[in-house]
This record gives sequence, structure tokens and C-alpha cells, in this order.
Amino acid sequence: MKTRVFERCQQNPIISPLDLPFPAAAVLNPGATEQGDEVVLLVRVEDHSGHSNIHVARSKNGVSNWKIEPKPILGYGEPKWRYEQWGCEDPRVTYLPEEKCWYITYTGYSPNGAAVALARTEDLVEAERISLIFSPNNKDAVLFPRKFGDRWGVLHRPDAGGIEHIWSAYSPDLVHWGEPHCVLPELAGAAWDAVKVGAGPPPILTNRGWLLIYHGVKGYGGHLVYRAGVALLDKDRPHKAIARSPNWIFQAEAPYELSGLTPNVVFPTGALVRGDELWMYYGAADSCTCLATAKLDDILGLLDT
Repeated sequence: MKTRVFERCQQNPIISPLDLPFPAAAVLNPGATEQGDEVVLLVRVEDHSGHSNIHVARSKNGVSNWKIEPKPILGYGEPKWRYEQWGCEDPRVTYLPEEKCWYITYTGYSPNGAAVALARTEDLVEAERISLIFSPNNKDAVLFPRKFGDRWGVLHRPDAGGIEHIWSAYSPDLVHWGEPHCVLPELAGAAWDAVKVGAGPPPILTNRGWLLIYHGVKGYGGHLVYRAGVALLDKDRPHKAIARSPNWIFQAEAPYELSGLTPNVVFPTGALVRGDELWMYYGAADSCTCLATAKLDDILGLLDT
């Protein structure tokens, strides 16, 4: 079993603020999908005022020659959407074949706190906002790409007074959510994920269950360090975790991960399965967008007990 499974793209960072067709402080935490022969990222872009919008970036090879749309697909501060007054952040994107469109879960940030918002798009050009689906403080929501019986599933990360576990919920209509379960708790003591955990990219169905890449946080001398771990959820009851790697599988090591607006941060939010590989798109140091790849079987091997 390999202990280091991910290889960083040699062209990292694949998107930096200098690559954008407008001024920006950071471009980070991308949702990832494919449309036709293109890889499409939904990237969070922080402007010079400190607020964030979500923009679309397209590439033929998923690595270089990105075309970034100057107009956001989801922009903060629209009068009708007061819970996004301060920002639209950290998108995840899931294609739902039954709905024939993509759904975007993202953080709506306002004076009321950070809440989970939901939008849909049929073309990855224009998005239709639906509603908030979880009230503050809540982040890191990811949709499963298929139903469980007659209900959709989601993972999310509510803040229960400083306790930040990954929870699940179910919905008949993608708007009204219930039946909460704690899926993956933060650990304790000296564990690498003792301070908080949160879902990364939307779960990926494998022959062993749903593969979940998640971020975990540990404090060192007053500083928070974000790493990535992996877990496996039951195929038909995704609120049930059946395996969890005891160790982190990816951490900040490259200069662009160790230094930036928030040092020592790798924050995976997008993943594509391409052949036998998993392409993991992530934010580095809250500053730029990067890519690392691994063999899917090697990732699953980390969950062998």
C-alpha cells in the first residue's frame, strides 16, 4: 500500500490571481465538473474589497489555457439575496442526471453568518438561485449525484458551538432537508483532524461505497493547519461511515501551499474520475487553485483494514 498517493501537477498553481482577466486577491476552492470536451471549474474569486464571487473557468485539458469568464455565475450583493451580502464562497458542483442539470452548493456569507445556499444551472453559463438550505453557521455542503430511494442526500458541516462534525440530511425536493445523522466527527486530542472536519468534493461512488475526501484541521501554536483525509460511506445508507483512514493523505508541502493569504492550507473541493485516476482540484493557502492526481485504487487502498 502506498503511503503517498497524490502527485502534484507540475504546472501548479494552475490558476493564480494573475491569470484572471480582472484584478483579484485570490482564486481558490474550485468545484469541478466536465461539459462536453472541457473541464469546467467554478472558482471562488476574492476581489480587492475582500468579497467573493463565483466564476466559471474552462480548459480543454483540465490543466492549462483556462478561459475565465469575467462575469460571475454567482455574484454577491444582489438586493434579492440578502444572505449573500458579503460573498458567494467555496462552490461544489454536482451533475444530477435525473434533473438533467448541475446543482451548485456554496456558502452565502452575510452579517447573519455563513449559510449553505443552492443554485442550479443547465449550461454552466447562467445559474438560477433556489434558496438557502441550511441556516448559519454551516458550510461545506456536497450533494450526492443520485437518489436514495425517493430522496436526495447531502453532507454538510454545522457549527455546534465550536464542535464541527460532518452531518448528513435527506430531501424529497432538494429544498426541505431532514433526518440528520452525524457521519464523520472531528476527532480529539492530538489527531490531525481534531479541531474540525468538512466535506471536500462531492462523494464518488466506487464498488466499495461512496469515497469521500474531506479536510481536517489541527492547531499548532495558535495556527490552524488544513490537510485532506479520506473516508468510505455505505452505498445505500450514506450517513453510515464504514471506513476512515487514520492518517491524512495530503498536506501542504509545496511553496504555494505553505505561503499565501492563509499558510499551510490545502482545501480540496473538486474531483473528477478520469480513467483509473482521480483528479483532485484544491485551493492552496487560500490564494490559488491547484491540481493533484492519484490512482483511484491507491486511494481506496488507504482504507483497507
